[in-house]
Amino acid sequence: MAVEILGSLNLDVSFSCEAPPRPGETVLCSSVVSGPGGKGLNQAVAARRAGADVKLAGAVGADPNGATLLSFLQSEGIDTDGVAELADAATGLAHIVVDRSGENSIVVASGANIQASNPPLELARNAAPHVYLSQLEIDIGAVGAFLDEGHRAGGTTILNAAPAVPAASGILTFADILIVNEHELSQFSETPCSAEDAESITDAARKIIQRIDQTIVVTLGAAGTQIVDMTSSLRLPAHSVIVVDTTGAGDCFCGVLAASIAAGLPIIDAVRCANKAASLAVQRKGAANAMPRKAEIEAV
Repeated sequence: MAVEILGSLNLDVSFSCEAPPRPGETVLCSSVVSGPGGKGLNQAVAARRAGADVKLAGAVGADPNGATLLSFLQSEGIDTDGVAELADAATGLAHIVVDRSGENSIVVASGANIQASNPPLELARNAAPHVYLSQLEIDIGAVGAFLDEGHRAGGTTILNAAPAVPAASGILTFADILIVNEHELSQFSETPCSAEDAESITDAARKIIQRIDQTIVVTLGAAGTQIVDMTSSLRLPAHSVIVVDTTGAGDCFCGVLAASIAAGLPIIDAVRCANKAASLAVQRKGAANAMPRKAEIEAV
């Protein structure tokens, strides 16, 4: 059960505040912590802790932050041979503000991430089952090439289309499974939709379906998750928990979904497993460090 991921790696600096600052305002925080993050890294950790063999490709700077991230990934048992160390760029940095309800606001300095290029996938060929997962925090052309090559290699391709970059519309067709939240769905479909209105989610999702065999998975927070294809639409409920920090919850969902697909689960069961994992992640502070392990997910 192998998962190959192309994505971003950041050092996260997270501030806990009553509320995020408004324009021109300075706020004091109750605590600040730093730790590994970035969509690619987070999803790799989630997939690995869910039981998959994981290879991560991307880029960091040849600096202390990059060394810290690589050391963390290797301690998790993740193959980092595809992560380049760039002497002319700094490791990605994310500043995160988490408010009293657990919601977050994030500013990212991409640094080396924007220079991440498509790695060779020859070692992944003929390795079944194999899943290829990427996001949109790095070069869009590299993501498209990665997913296209993964498809040609006979694997299942998954794109977490976040953030909703307009230029990414041209590569959506390379994903067998496309994961978006309601806001990203609305942006890509250019259609208003609401988590409370399942029909509006279905209509918007079908506007971005590129192939008859493509599946759209829409994460809707407390409203659950909706699975849409050209012939069916199914809403699965969320788990009711006390939210501490939503940072990385979507990445947790994506990584565990990829691991579950690689393990041979059908899409509905894979989404159920990912929902359980995300419900655990939001009860903890941080991103990568908050990802649950397989035994914890199975115990929910």
